[in-house]
Amino acid sequence: MSSREREKRQKFLRLMFQQYYRNHAADIDIPDRLHMREFALETWEYTWRCTRRAETDAAGQTVYVGCGRKGTAIQRPSVCPVCNSPTVTSTNWSRHLGFRTAKAMRSELAARAPHSVYHSAAFYNIPVARDMQEKQWQGAELVFDIDADHLDAPCTQEHDSWVCANPNCMKTGWGEPPEQGCPSCGGLEFHRRKWICDRCMDDARRNTLRVYDEFLVGDFGIDSDQIVINYSGHRGYHIRVRDPRVFKLDSAARVEIAHEITGVGFDGNSVVGTTLNIPQAPARSLAGWGGRVVDAIVNLIRNIDSYEGGQHWVSRLRRNREAIIAGLLKNPPEFWRGAGISVKSWREIATVAVAMYGGKIDVPVTHDVHRVIRLIGSIHGKTGFVVAKLTRESIEDFDPFADALAFGADNLRVRVLGGLLEVPRFRIGDELY
Repeated sequence: MSSREREKRQKFLRLMFQQYYRNHAADIDIPDRLHMREFALETWEYTWRCTRRAETDAAGQTVYVGCGRKGTAIQRPSVCPVCNSPTVTSTNWSRHLGFRTAKAMRSELAARAPHSVYHSAAFYNIPVARDMQEKQWQGAELVFDIDADHLDAPCTQEHDSWVCANPNCMKTGWGEPPEQGCPSCGGLEFHRRKWICDRCMDDARRNTLRVYDEFLVGDFGIDSDQIVINYSGHRGYHIRVRDPRVFKLDSAARVEIAHEITGVGFDGNSVVGTTLNIPQAPARSLAGWGGRVVDAIVNLIRNIDSYEGGQHWVSRLRRNREAIIAGLLKNPPEFWRGAGISVKSWREIATVAVAMYGGKIDVPVTHDVHRVIRLIGSIHGKTGFVVAKLTRESIEDFDPFADALAFGADNLRVRVLGGLLEVPRFRIGDELY
């Protein structure tokens, strides 16, 4: 695509976004304690600056590199557009912004029509300060990011693709790039293209509901009125806990919460007991993972054919899966003794099963007390989908390919640039492309 075409496309999209923010101001969420939030805008253009500095050349003479100019560009410049110096720096982010009122925030979005809009999960006394210490952190919401990209959904083999980065090879394929390297040239670098479909988005929704129902409400006892769900605008969902009791939790405490949800650190020795050296399955009435571990083991056994571990008990689970599952589904559950699996092995199985069955969240997002997150009601600049606010009830029937469309009332011919990689079939609304 030429620079002229790129500029034309950028101007068109910016006008579309501007129209959205002007016409849908009432749909833009106003975060609690707005005046204490840092905002960040991802812009359509890059702001660049060419640093002028003194250097010593081979002859020992002082020479000056760079022109000291600054400006904007459609693409990230690798050299200064004025003097071709490599000392240029650039960014398409505008950070450390703040708003005192909802009107000011909405006016700024309508005027600038940014590519994407973020705000801090944290509250600051001085959110516009450029140094984190100067911002004076006062607490933060507890945030969870559930992304289809982290769920290893089987459908990725049908719509994700890769191309070898070796210009003399350019081999392509579907799914994840081969770990052992390109099958044609052995290269280890690839370019990837990821897509989403109904199936992987359904997986993301189910996992979001597990985190909400089983862990946040069930295990931690958080009132549902203090939990906000939203569609991310792309591959998944966000959960924001707005219970004041979590605001002051430090990063270490948030890591503990994340590990409890994902099952990291779970030890099967703590729940698999013995009576006369006979392994005893934990009751489902136990709190937390103790009551959930039997379901985790059942899940492992049902999917044992795809399990890649080499433990000696794997073959026993495969051979006896129906009898073992039948025993675990009893009330109270029991380990089928005919499988010949020892207490030690059942404890190891429980540990492995919990790691596989745990909630799938992006842990770094949860433990980062300075994290910025997309503004609900804004447009995701990569997709053109709205970052849609949901409830526990509405997420059940939510269709991101129809219910999160920012544009769609008019007809527009769009050219999809697939390049070397084939574009899979995709759905927007009721139409298949």
